[in-house]
Parts: sequence; C-alpha cells; structure tokens
Amino acid sequence: DFRSGIQKFRVKLLAEGYGQTDMDVLCQIGLDGIQMLDPATSRTLRIYPFEAVTRWEVLDSCIFAFWAKMPADFEAKRIRLKSSSYTTTTILDTVTAASVQLKEIAEGKVPNSSRTAEQLAEKKKGFDWMNLVKPPIEEKEHWVPDEAVNKCTSCGSNFNAFVRKHHCRNCGEIFCDKCTQGRTPLTLDEDATPVRVCDRCMAEVTQRLDNAKEAVNRSGAMLSHEDLAKKLKEEMNRNSKAPTGSRFQGSETRKRDVECPTCTVHLQVEVPSSGSETIECSVCQHPFLVSAH
Repeated sequence: DFRSGIQKFRVKLLAEGYGQTDMDVLCQIGLDGIQMLDPATSRTLRIYPFEAVTRWEVLDSCIFAFWAKMPADFEAKRIRLKSSSYTTTTILDTVTAASVQLKEIAEGKVPNSSRTAEQLAEKKKGFDWMNLVKPPIEEKEHWVPDEAVNKCTSCGSNFNAFVRKHHCRNCGEIFCDKCTQGRTPLTLDEDATPVRVCDRCMAEVTQRLDNAKEAVNRSGAMLSHEDLAKKLKEEMNRNSKAPTGSRFQGSETRKRDVECPTCTVHLQVEVPSSGSETIECSVCQHPFLVSAH
C-alpha cells in the first residue's frame, strides 16, 4: 500500500534455532518497523521497531537477513527471510529507504509542506504505518510458555504459590509481579487499553510511542514518506521492465543496474558512451558518478 507508505512481501521466515521450523509469512515494512504477519489472517506475529534493528544485508541472492535486539534480548538476534532475488533486493531497498527517512525525521531535515490543514487531516486518516498495532490476542502467539520458566527473567526470584508468573505483553517474557508494575498501551489507537509490561519494555514502548507521536505531528514527514514510497514504486517498475545490462533495439543507449552509494537503492541508469557522468538518485536525490565501464 504505497499510499500509506507500507509495503508487504510474501516470504519464508527461516528457522534460527532448535525446535523451530520455516514458516510462510507476510513481511510488512513501514516507518514503525518490520512486521511479520500471518498470510491467512494478516494478524501480527512479531514486530521489530527500526530502533531495535542493528543491521541488515543480503546473504545471497534469495535471502535477506536483519539483526534486531529487543528489550528482553542480551544480544541481537538474526532473522532471515527467503524469497526470489527480485523480492530480496526490493526488501533491501525498502528497509534502507525507510531507515534513511527515519534518520531525516530525527535530524529535522524533512521539508515543510504547503498542503492545507484539511489535506493533512485526510492523510492522517490513512496513516497506517504509525498505528503500531499489537493486539493482546496476537501477542499470546509468541509468549514464552509458562512451563518453560521457573524464575523471574529480571530479578531471578523463584516462582511459587506466592510469587506468581506474569507475561509482559510487549516482549512475551515471564516476570514476577514486582518486575511488571508498568502499565501502558502498546499502540497509538485511542481505544488501546494499558496492559502489563516489564520494566525494560515500559521504557522501550514509551520511547516508541513518543517517536510515533512526533512523526505523526510532522506533516511534512507524512508527505515526504508518501513521495518516497511513490519513487520506490516507480523505480521498481522501471527495474522490472528493463533487464540488467540490456540494450534497447534501434537505440545506442545502454542501461545498467547500479547501486546508489548513499541509500543503496538499485537503479536502472543510462551508461555514458565514454568517461563518466554524474546522475542524481531518483529516491534520495544525492548525486553520484556512473562510468562507461
């Protein structure tokens, strides 16, 4: 959905540990992060906010990997997504573009818009990528099982008849009552109910929602992200119509697939007949050189 700045890809989530199996999911990418959705019901299975994503790369032509460190993690965990080489490259470009956009928002580089207040209100109605949707009924799908833990994840207290187990609704880990005193909604939805979270997630969720509110209030950010999504769509359409290194019949113009050194988006550009030529990235607008060879 390019109008809301969201892109979805049908991929296979590869197993990373013992007892896990590969799973078909929808990978949804927006400014709120990378989400894994159930392809049948579109329910959220897991969400990785961009502030938790430490790095990403293409491991081979068909596997995109990223590393995320959630509040309950001691180190970043790897997540691998398998699909076609085209989809893998598109995911790389989309994640990179979203990361660049978030950096510009944080640095206050997003230009102001001349749109009217009425137009901005309409934009906010469809501003799906800022609705950090994490319904409690879906959170249970990845909660740690009760029988798997006998001590509080935070303080190490042994569970018994007097020290009961409580799940953090954000990370799914198990804690005692003293370590889950925080109560906060997990989304920006007006009807969102405050739920029990651990101390670490209380800080993480509060920061996430504060960042989301700030971005929603930046009208220029909404419009700029929409423009970015449109440019990505146009670039993807050009890439799908023009094979790498192709030479069009009846023309001496050569096309080549190159990577923008700034935002790493893959572009189809005209190659000069000799020497080098400066072109402007159609996504981030940064200039770079393209040589004949």
